[in-house]
Amino acid sequence: MIIDYLDWHYLSIWPKLFILWGNLTLFPVFYFSIPLHLKTLFAPWKRQRIAMKPGFNIGDVLNVLGFNLISRSLSIIIKLITILYGLLFVPVGFILGFFLAISWGLLPLFTFPFFRSRIQTNHEKALKLLQKVRKQGGDMRVLLMAFLNDDEGKFISQRLGFDLKKITKQVKDIKESSRYSLFEDKIKLGEKTLNLSDLFITSTSTYPVIKDIFEKNNIKCDDIYQTALWFEKLQEKQDPPVLFSFSKIRALPGIGIDWSYGYTVQMDRFASELTKKPSPFPFLVGREKEITGIERVLVKTEANNVLLIGDPGVGRHILLETLAHRIAVGYAPHSLSHKRIIMLNMHALASEKPSVLEIKGLASAIFEEAENAGNVIIVIDEIDKYVSTGVGRLDLSDVLLKFAQSSIGFIAITEPDLYHKFIEQNSNLAKLFTNINLSPPSQEVLLLELELSIVPVLERKYKVLFGLPAIYKAVEDAQRFISTTPFPGKAIELLDGVAVFTASEKKSNLITPEFVEEFLTNKLHIPIGKLKGEEKEKLIHLEDLLHKRVINQEPAIRILASSMRRSRLDITSSKKPIGSFLFLGPTGVGKTETAKALAEIYYGSEDLMLRFDMSQYQHEEGITRLIGSIKLGIPGELTSKIRQQPFSLVLLDEFEKADPEIYNLFLTLFDEGYISDAFGKKADGKNAIFIATSNAGAEFLREKINQGVADEQLQKELIEYVQTERIFSPELLNRFDGVVVFTPLSEGHLREVAKIMLAQLDNKLKKQEIQVAVTTELIKKLANIGFDPQWGARAIKRVISERIEDQVAKRLLEGNVKKGEMIEIEI
Repeated sequence: MIIDYLDWHYLSIWPKLFILWGNLTLFPVFYFSIPLHLKTLFAPWKRQRIAMKPGFNIGDVLNVLGFNLISRSLSIIIKLITILYGLLFVPVGFILGFFLAISWGLLPLFTFPFFRSRIQTNHEKALKLLQKVRKQGGDMRVLLMAFLNDDEGKFISQRLGFDLKKITKQVKDIKESSRYSLFEDKIKLGEKTLNLSDLFITSTSTYPVIKDIFEKNNIKCDDIYQTALWFEKLQEKQDPPVLFSFSKIRALPGIGIDWSYGYTVQMDRFASELTKKPSPFPFLVGREKEITGIERVLVKTEANNVLLIGDPGVGRHILLETLAHRIAVGYAPHSLSHKRIIMLNMHALASEKPSVLEIKGLASAIFEEAENAGNVIIVIDEIDKYVSTGVGRLDLSDVLLKFAQSSIGFIAITEPDLYHKFIEQNSNLAKLFTNINLSPPSQEVLLLELELSIVPVLERKYKVLFGLPAIYKAVEDAQRFISTTPFPGKAIELLDGVAVFTASEKKSNLITPEFVEEFLTNKLHIPIGKLKGEEKEKLIHLEDLLHKRVINQEPAIRILASSMRRSRLDITSSKKPIGSFLFLGPTGVGKTETAKALAEIYYGSEDLMLRFDMSQYQHEEGITRLIGSIKLGIPGELTSKIRQQPFSLVLLDEFEKADPEIYNLFLTLFDEGYISDAFGKKADGKNAIFIATSNAGAEFLREKINQGVADEQLQKELIEYVQTERIFSPELLNRFDGVVVFTPLSEGHLREVAKIMLAQLDNKLKKQEIQVAVTTELIKKLANIGFDPQWGARAIKRVISERIEDQVAKRLLEGNVKKGEMIEIEI
């Protein structure tokens, strides 16, 4: 105890007091801005000075001399007074710091109460606890009880949602101690860097009974360990107090900081100062390389302009807020101290004046103010809009070109495709900026960002607690189900939404993985997570549900249903789409109807089916229509719709009529689950079902059926036929999860189709409170009249429309139908 106390007193605290002594001495120096005032002592007040006009005029000369003399004199007088006041306080700080440091060194015994009540480091707690366990003869109950009742243990229990009292009671009943020697051997290997989390994970690996206790309570020991590491990382991240940090003292917003910098009256009307605005996420983790790169450019005296290039959601604005925070607290290079990061509202600026010429004049005036101020860094969001022409764009490139060569320092923000389209081509402007490319963080960095930067802020904001499994689940589901935004944006968006959902709807303060799943299910209108009763029944009986609308075609229905079940239970690859199928068969046999039925059953509505008539996509123009064009500046129809409705069934109708070059677009989509547009952006198709329909080989199919070829052999021969005829390549066919042959419908099948169609008509007539009398005779006549081997069930639909729907419409118009009446149809 004595040795520990002396180590703490002289080796831990005393050196810090010498740092405090120095900082107390220097505090008045920077609080009164003495270095800055000495450096700018003879500079004009607020940089206010006037220059001589062309030509010689004695009045003008006297006016200029008088104004500039007053400006400099005012600056000298006020700054000298401030410097003197600051110097008066320097001895006070010196004496106070000296007294504290010397007293602490000479009076050790008086500090013993502080030693007893100090906040121990995690390492100190771990060593102390280990000594206690050793004294108790290896009693692991002592270790676990202390761990669970420490602040770290409470943090873990709160975020994993287990009953601390219940677990503590079960721990007390542990009797096994024969494995202590194994525990001791493992601990000795890392005793110099030991933490409480190390003690816990070692105890669970050497004492299975401890692991059993937690697992019986549905708690994974790895979750406890990872949550403990999270707690320890949060503790390490805490900032030192101002008086113990010279960099923070040096960055203090001291007295008279703004005296040395010019007025920015016009600019302030359109500006938001990030260095004064508290950032919601001030400590961005894992972006040190990018932040350092920005700082290196900004400290230069020329060409000190940065262009941040990244997709929305990748963290462009959070990065700037972190940079502003670093400057404000003194973590940035000293030459950036007292710099103002100004976000310019370019939309408001452009709306201020009616003509482009006047807008350019206003922009020039603002930039001149910023240059004269001497401490301004201007941020322009979506800069591509202000260096190009077109709808919604304003070309101010000549103004920016002029001032980008000044001392201001610009930080511009744009997206990769917009950079290539609008900025890269302007070589004069592009060469004045240093590009900083932002890409989504790695999984490891992302989790670190969320744990240390994002989640603590969300917890304070919504008064909830995030369990670590919920954070992992949010990252996993964001990766799988959110494709329009990159990380970390989509993870932050999801966590924010789940926090609101948990606090407002679930009335809970602990966010669990189940809440993440429930929130996403409600938001996306698709089932996520564990199967529930209704959905389970739907998947089990999917074949029966599809056959309510589709007659015959058992092989197709069986393949579809099997694929859907595997996908929902995450048995198939998560990279590929839910399913991709090629339906081969003649017209009117149920290919499109099967797709519609599946969209309604799985996604809840036929409206969630995206239909593309592939005969309209030919040659290079067809490719442009599907994936867009950089040259024309238009988005792709296929890629845009997949992004807008990622949870949908995509029907590629008459697939064989598309240009062969277009087939190549679908190879990656069917295999990897994404398609890249002309701008290089990926459209995610992992949550979609793709069904391509084709009449290819219809006549060949009829011939083989007439020859009595069995179903399995029929499918094999038809696939060989479309390959031999070079309709579809083997490479393309192999990308489909299933190539399904739809066989022609017999007259008996058409009767069943007629029943379904008449039932659908009755459903439409419910609003009129009438029905059509469906008789056996009516169905036979429909099947007989509508039997057409070439058009299949489509002929039946046409007959119903012409012979039945027309009769019903006439009777309704004549007013001869009463509510509740059963209309008898004669054809």
